[in-house]
Amino acid sequence: MGKLECSGDASLQNGLDLVHDLLNQIPTYGHREVLMLYSALSTCNPGDIMETIQKCKKSKIRCSITGLSAELYICKYLCLETGGLYSVALNEPHLKELVMEHAPPPPAIAELAIANLIKMGFPQRAAEGVISICSCHKEVKVGGGYMCLRCKARLFELPTECRLCGLILVSSPHLARSYHHLFPITPFDDVSPLVVKNPFKLPKNCFGCQQSLLNPGNMLGTCVACPKCKLHFCLDCDIYIHESLHNCPGC
Repeated sequence: MGKLECSGDASLQNGLDLVHDLLNQIPTYGHREVLMLYSALSTCNPGDIMETIQKCKKSKIRCSITGLSAELYICKYLCLETGGLYSVALNEPHLKELVMEHAPPPPAIAELAIANLIKMGFPQRAAEGVISICSCHKEVKVGGGYMCLRCKARLFELPTECRLCGLILVSSPHLARSYHHLFPITPFDDVSPLVVKNPFKLPKNCFGCQQSLLNPGNMLGTCVACPKCKLHFCLDCDIYIHESLHNCPGC
């Protein structure tokens, strides 16, 4: 890290051209997204950067920028046009917080993400202690690995794409971890005792934590209800279900 040095003029257009060439090959069911860390106060472009921004917008590439110095209009305009986020870090902890905001992928839009069937293989670990040639590292390795279900090639890490036949190889936990990003849980409906016709028929306890939904005045407080199973939850359970659990206990 000590040998890394910055030199020359920053060019936002050259970066966007490189991004467009790389992400334009991503199929429709994938996310075309880029995050830039930008510290320069200007951009030196070989051509018209506005045409490049419109080209990225047409290709549905979501550009987000985290600034390390002052705010720039061209960066803000780029993020506004492509639907990304533009923010300027105030200090080191704030920079880490801004970068980690981009860790969860954005929800997929049904009109843009056309459903396609993808052939996948779910290989099991092979016998331990076997000497074989790894197709991804191209060297002899000892120990357990994974065997491609189509061409029987040996691989040693998942997820990956088979170097011989091109089959996508994953494990079921990988799909389980990404499932809630592909199909996010629907927001719960607010239930107010002032709006409900007969508030006395509402449940007195939260379905999730079984805590009382009543106020100190023995009146029903603000709660939420799942639009599918119609069960009621407190606000703490609502936050926990949508941010951590990603699954409605009632459904």
